Amino acid sequence: MEIKGIVDYEHLFTLDLKHPATDRPIGITIQIRSAESEAAKRILRQHTDKNLERRIKNKLPKADQIVQEELEKAASYIASWDWGSNTYEGKTPELSMKTAMHILEKEGWIYAQVVEAATKIENFTPISAKSSAATSV
Repeated sequence: MEIKGIVDYEHLFTLDLKHPATDRPIGITIQIRSAESEAAKRILRQHTDKNLERRIKNKLPKADQIVQEELEKAASYIASWDWGSNTYEGKTPELSMKTAMHILEKEGWIYAQVVEAATKIENFTPISAKSSAATSV
């Protein structure tokens, strides 16, 4: 069996954001990149480079820096979003790294859903590979 292509890390997964209490879709869809996508890996490499530079200077990262890196990593998973008729702080947010990080920091339930979707390998497995695996198992 050829295993190349079983997982498509550049595929975008559509996350229908769910209300944290009811688990019902709230009308916001987010196109999620895999945590293993090139865009996400680029952010990870930037963080690694900065942390290595700090270590060379015998400096350890501070807690705030680590939190910011985690927010930036999670924000890199967001390729696009559609807020429908929903708003945040009175307006429909435009997608930017800064805006995504702000929302993810303030709304931990959104952060959790984004990270879960980006790290769930099944979300980046093409349908044909899923169906052939299901029939062969």
